[in-house]
Amino acid sequence: MGSIINDIQVFLLNIFFVFIFFYLYLKFIEGKISRLNNELVMTLMSGTFIILCVSYTVLTKADHLMEMRQIPFLIGALYGGRRVAVYLFVILITYRFYLGGSGFYIALAINLSLLIASWYIIPLFQNAVNINKKVYLTMLAYFSIILAKILVISLFFSELINVRFVTLVSAFSVVQLFSVTSFVYLIEKSRKQTILANELRKLEKLRTVSELAASISHEVRNPLTVTKGFLQLLREPDLTDQDKLNYINTAMDALGKAESTITDYLTFAKPSLENIKILDLHKELLYVENFIDPYAAMNNVQIQVRLEEDIYIAGEDQKLHQCLINVVKNGIESMPQGGRLLIELRRIADNAMITVTDTGIGMNEEQLERLGSPFFTTKDIGTGLGTMVTYSIVKTMRGEIIVKSEIGKGTSFSILLPIAENSLSPTEDNLGNLSTPPL
Repeated sequence: MGSIINDIQVFLLNIFFVFIFFYLYLKFIEGKISRLNNELVMTLMSGTFIILCVSYTVLTKADHLMEMRQIPFLIGALYGGRRVAVYLFVILITYRFYLGGSGFYIALAINLSLLIASWYIIPLFQNAVNINKKVYLTMLAYFSIILAKILVISLFFSELINVRFVTLVSAFSVVQLFSVTSFVYLIEKSRKQTILANELRKLEKLRTVSELAASISHEVRNPLTVTKGFLQLLREPDLTDQDKLNYINTAMDALGKAESTITDYLTFAKPSLENIKILDLHKELLYVENFIDPYAAMNNVQIQVRLEEDIYIAGEDQKLHQCLINVVKNGIESMPQGGRLLIELRRIADNAMITVTDTGIGMNEEQLERLGSPFFTTKDIGTGLGTMVTYSIVKTMRGEIIVKSEIGKGTSFSILLPIAENSLSPTEDNLGNLSTPPL
């Protein structure tokens, strides 16, 4: 009984060796190195696990051939190619010869048949695109091992044949066949999922670019159409000076809207900081409050502030203003019937937290997940570029955005930014490392 338990433990250890090998290969190696280096790594890793499998055999003495060495050999050969198959054969036979024992010639004959079978199957396997066909070819290669075992033992080692031996060989062969085909199936499924994920990422990027182009085109074309129309009207000879002035002002306003849209797009496309300096958040938030207060009054929204002092960050004031104004403006627009908007500033450990809380309509979980995505907006009009730009600016400043919301109760929009000491001067030495490359 103890011998059977020991055999099972060693068998599971062999399975573990093989699993670790292919997990490491798929996770960290495949597709990340050149073909020549791939063959080298495949040879080294397969060879290592072949040696481990040979070292920890399930049976002993005359039955020592019962181990899992054929699995890393076969899969290493199928995925590595013919040269890898030859290298692995040499490694296996050399190590087997080093171990000695009467079963060396059995191992030589069996693995030589596997090498020959693999030599012809490898090109078919690597050119196959169907998973089932690859599994079928793997089974075909493994059947060469079984046939070689039967032939060699029947001709030269007939004294080994008994009920126990035949039962063990049959059971072990079935387990090996199941293991090797399972590994091939899992590898191919993993490859397919990786390819599918990459294709989905490409399609998502193309979809984003398409939507971005359509949105920018729409937002820019409308004011340009307005401008074109009023410029055409200026050709009318009977226009009064006042009409001309009105037409010019309307055209300029439309061009300003188009310029604003393009600026938002460029900020999102290239949100790098340029004129970095130390900013006093207390003063910056008071500036934002004064700037947005008339807009809040127009919408019957009361703004309250709770600001701690002596909290400084490193950043660009114009980008910070753009970011904060977008957040505050969105909060005001979420309260169509009026309400209260609270702007808070406080220090949390090494971060400054700016929180804008409104009493508006709120958002559900699905809307929260999509917040900051291109072209997503909860407003009836708008492109969503403002929120998208806000996320880009905060990310460039190495900050984080946390949003909490409840339908009918309002939204809390918190921005965490790393604190800079007031004693630091905005020199290139102190602040240059804060610049991030364009996204």
